[in-house]
Amino acid sequence: MQLKPATEGRRRILLGACGSVDILTLPRYLSAIKTNIDCELSVLMTRSAEAFLPAASVGLYADRVIAGERPEDWPIDKPSRIVADHDLLVVLPATAHMLATAAQGAAPNRLATIILASNFPVLFFPVMGAVMWEKLAVQRNVRQLCEDGYQVVEPVWHENYDVSLGRMVGHPSLPLPEQVVELIRTNLRR
Repeated sequence: MQLKPATEGRRRILLGACGSVDILTLPRYLSAIKTNIDCELSVLMTRSAEAFLPAASVGLYADRVIAGERPEDWPIDKPSRIVADHDLLVVLPATAHMLATAAQGAAPNRLATIILASNFPVLFFPVMGAVMWEKLAVQRNVRQLCEDGYQVVEPVWHENYDVSLGRMVGHPSLPLPEQVVELIRTNLRR
């Protein structure tokens, strides 16, 4: 299903979802975006994202969901068409893998290809374990993305109980949905 041209003043937001346990909170963010911004909202899910949250469930909160890497989908959903149909890309959650892929300018999947082909603002909302976030390689990738003109939003630290460790641990996570909405609004004004 192709998007219709945006109505006057109506913005077209693409949200790229990567595979992370934090994707389970994605419906809250999609709902906040749709409630607070007059927009057409598309979600592009990586294969790993679909392993955590079915595309059909995400479809309840977005105008359009693009999922999978099947070649038969590319005539309608090729990256250049997806870029042309949107004004802003929000990568939420953004995994360490996606940050590294984008920082290196690689295009192994449709989301990474769209990041590379984008001609509009791209915001990354990183989510990963604390040890990963603090690694020099991850911080180098974040700096590279910022130098390349992307916006990497500083994660918010949360304390959660880690069942496997049997204790509370702090980890970088997503800002509140209202904060994400405000950052999107700011970038849509550019």
